[in-house]
Amino acid sequence: MKLIYLTSQKFPSKKAEPIYHSQMARAFTELLGKNFLFLVRGNIPDELKNINTMSVKLPKHFRAFFYFLRIPFLIISQKWNNYETIFFSYDPYLLSVIIFWRKFFRFKYSICSDWHQLFDDWRDKYVAKRSDYIISTSKRLKGILSSVCGIDRNKILVAYGGVNKNPFIEKAKIKKEEHRKRLGLPTDLFLVGYIGGFRSVGMEKGLDTMIKALEYLDENIIMVFVGGSKQHISEYMVFAKEMDIEDRCIFVEKQPFKKVVEYELAMDILVIPYPDKHHFRDYGFPMKVWEYIASGRPIVYSNLEIIAEVLEGRGIPFQPDDEHCLADSILSIFNNIESAEKIDRENSSVVRSYTWKSRAENIIKFIRR
Repeated sequence: MKLIYLTSQKFPSKKAEPIYHSQMARAFTELLGKNFLFLVRGNIPDELKNINTMSVKLPKHFRAFFYFLRIPFLIISQKWNNYETIFFSYDPYLLSVIIFWRKFFRFKYSICSDWHQLFDDWRDKYVAKRSDYIISTSKRLKGILSSVCGIDRNKILVAYGGVNKNPFIEKAKIKKEEHRKRLGLPTDLFLVGYIGGFRSVGMEKGLDTMIKALEYLDENIIMVFVGGSKQHISEYMVFAKEMDIEDRCIFVEKQPFKKVVEYELAMDILVIPYPDKHHFRDYGFPMKVWEYIASGRPIVYSNLEIIAEVLEGRGIPFQPDDEHCLADSILSIFNNIESAEKIDRENSSVVRSYTWKSRAENIIKFIRR
């Protein structure tokens, strides 16, 4: 078996998607060695030097068109036209291209599509029905894929994960108070944190609900928001000021992963505040779930079915969009921290099941089966 991971991403990048791609590629490399190939756009940076990587040179404009023309040439020249070759991607356009050329030239390779959402257009059925293997990030998405695209559920694997647990293990040796001193955070207050992008596909992610909840919380509880752009931070600062609680909110711009780990370990509680909207309800399984679990901190999460798949029994739920309910969930931990820490210890022990490597292993076993 030779697994070829198709992307049109350019590296290096601080965006979430390239980080996901590179981590999955690293895990596949560890498991498959030379039988894995990572296709990227542009120059190959140092961060990918230990991964078997091939660069596809494409112009700045009309990339999709040139990729379309380049793919069959690569397949023929690299001798990928055989039953042992599996193309893996979550890019619906690249998947559509290799599906088209497979039918046109009667190529023999297989296709594994990695689904994080549906697109509500022609790509959904076109790609899903023509994929030999289908990977989903959640049971809820699996059900939607099966229903909307008419796919046998047995053809779809739910592959949870992933996270790199090692930085959390290493940095957990440092006391919470020390992390706070290094990051310039208060050491004498109870910190409730959100770490991640402030918007998803242009939509608000529930941070306003967190800010509103402060009105119903003890004054020793403050909230820390890490990962926003300057513009989004400015908008939330204005919102907090209008509510007259700006002194209980700390906003931090997007940080490199090493700093993200430190911020997560510095918190007393970590929150996933997603609103009850279509994207978050059906597709929005946040990758930060795995980081939150790895951090060993108490987790409060929006009680959406897709998130509860993993966090039920591992965190405290609250009714989405309800600041009163969120405040109650936070106070349940604030007033009974020992009980919450017991759950945290259990979370830390299961994190090995959600690493990038474990996700890659599950996918490889599914394909080989």
